[in-house]
Amino acid sequence: MEHMNLGFYLRHFAGFLIQFGGGIFLCLLPFAEGAFCYPRRRVLIGCTALAFFSSALFPIYIGMLRISFTPYWALFANIYMSAVIVIFIIVYVKTLRVETIKKMVVLVLALFYAAMQYLLIGFIELALTDGVFTEVYTPLDLALYAITAAIFLPLFALLMRRAVWEYLIEMETESIRREFWLVLLITFLYFAMMAVYTSGPPKMVETFWWWIIPPMVMAGVVLGIFYWKFFRESVLRKRESEERKALEIQKIQYENIVREMEQTRILRHDMRHSLNYLSDLLAGGDEESMKAYLSELTVQIGHRDTVRYCKNATVNGLLQYYVGMAADRDIQCRVRADCGDVKVSPVDLTILLGNLMENAIRACAQIEENRWITVEIGIINGSLLIQAANPCEKIHPSGRYHLDGSFLPAAAYVSDRSGGGYGLYSMERTAKKYGGNASFCYDEQARSFTTHIRLDLYPA
Repeated sequence: MEHMNLGFYLRHFAGFLIQFGGGIFLCLLPFAEGAFCYPRRRVLIGCTALAFFSSALFPIYIGMLRISFTPYWALFANIYMSAVIVIFIIVYVKTLRVETIKKMVVLVLALFYAAMQYLLIGFIELALTDGVFTEVYTPLDLALYAITAAIFLPLFALLMRRAVWEYLIEMETESIRREFWLVLLITFLYFAMMAVYTSGPPKMVETFWWWIIPPMVMAGVVLGIFYWKFFRESVLRKRESEERKALEIQKIQYENIVREMEQTRILRHDMRHSLNYLSDLLAGGDEESMKAYLSELTVQIGHRDTVRYCKNATVNGLLQYYVGMAADRDIQCRVRADCGDVKVSPVDLTILLGNLMENAIRACAQIEENRWITVEIGIINGSLLIQAANPCEKIHPSGRYHLDGSFLPAAAYVSDRSGGGYGLYSMERTAKKYGGNASFCYDEQARSFTTHIRLDLYPA
């Protein structure tokens, strides 16, 4: 290793680490703790160790091969880099439990960052050095990699952490698989063509940078725009589908509740006839028949319409229905409601109270004792306020927000129900229709979940 010295080693170590480490960082960034097969910190430490180890070996590898003096130094460097990338991809795929297609989406975006950085640096260096390439990482190369990483890596990291993460959570796997594979293949071919053209002798590399770089950059820009459009359109389609599905479910739910409330009113109307019949049985001394009839009547009527909670017929009926359902499951409900006629459709009230109470009852059913639900409904300063709390042993955070005991939007939580649940999103969307909002809070110490809903009854 005649031309290996400390400066050569440190320059190539740092250059490889900056170029390769940025891609590793971007690949792992969009995924939350639950997406990893192993603890996230352990995976990050392992991948960081891989980046440092491969960076430490790279100067030794090219120094032994005297890459500085062979016309094919770029080919040898690309072979080494490709081997390291393959090893990382294997580790990356094995340590993530998400769908393969979503792993590939993130991987391609990380490669896209690396490719754009590489093309930009190569073109700048060509313009400044008249096409004379003597090493893999010259001092100018290292400076350019450090500058471009400092500028672009935070931007790509923000994109990965915010937009891509949000899209990956919401995107439907089947939709990605159906629409994305062809573009994924074209993207990999794009990277492969770039690797081939930059692995040849100097004349071929110089031709690549001067004549092929413009269309390559344009193709990269088009790919970037496509990915952005693809993510947005895919998520929008899923959201529209979910909204239609949720609306259909809520309408069916509303019809069922209205039907049961109507049946209850009919039973109450017939109560007078039932009392007359019981009086006749009592007068005739037929105690057995009277007991049997009373038992059947109790089952039919139940206890769901015995309490009047407020003057609003829809809210009162919904509370009667769900408080009765909770009582059937040995859940104690404490309700305080003061609500008259409001400019909120019965369907929307059903969506709000129905999802709220069903979530609370479902959470209470998962604990053995101390089952309770508190509900408060009132009108304050022209807004309809609904707040409910219940014990909750376990939640499923989405990872997009830090659960610090504050009220957060629906996106902070995900459902563990088969096929997913849309209750929190339905409440949030319905509240926004009336210029309000819905927020949710999990108190880890108290093991309780609170829902707060505000609807503006008199919008400006």
